[in-house]
Amino acid sequence: MMIKLELLSETDFSQIVEWVNQYPEDFLVQWAGTTYEYPLTIEQMKGHYSNGHNSVESAVFIYKIMDDNRFIGSFQLGRLNWVTKEAIVGRFLIGEEINRGRGIGRIALNELVKIGFNQFNLETIKLNVYEFNRQAIKCYESIGFRKSLYQEKMYQNSNGFWWNNFEMTLRKEDWLV
Repeated sequence: MMIKLELLSETDFSQIVEWVNQYPEDFLVQWAGTTYEYPLTIEQMKGHYSNGHNSVESAVFIYKIMDDNRFIGSFQLGRLNWVTKEAIVGRFLIGEEINRGRGIGRIALNELVKIGFNQFNLETIKLNVYEFNRQAIKCYESIGFRKSLYQEKMYQNSNGFWWNNFEMTLRKEDWLV
């Protein structure tokens, strides 16, 4: 396993759309909040990133997760605030089920955190995760993220169940320990 990150281009949107749409509508919300409508389309993604991506001006960088030169997932470091030196990790996806639970997400997230703290000189990186996603929470905690805010009833899924959310925070000084 040789995990590395590469900047994602618009031509990669089709793969993300394919991965996300293989799951029910609630998965789209788990992955991206209420930003998009199900089913996800390339046009929705292009519209969302109409101000661009992978530039300081756009304040969002989208990365492909690569394993031995195979595109297996993606995530973004967005809402970069150059004044407060904060950003948010979002849209974290390991595309195929076979690649989940193998530690790929932990390796990739650690690389993203390294980029955030070292390349972008951030002081704080945050992310949001629904409470039921215990595997993801365990991954985030293994990097050093800590639960910092709990929000009840953030989303009511298609079966009528409410999803609660954790905001998790990693400060550069804690990551370096």
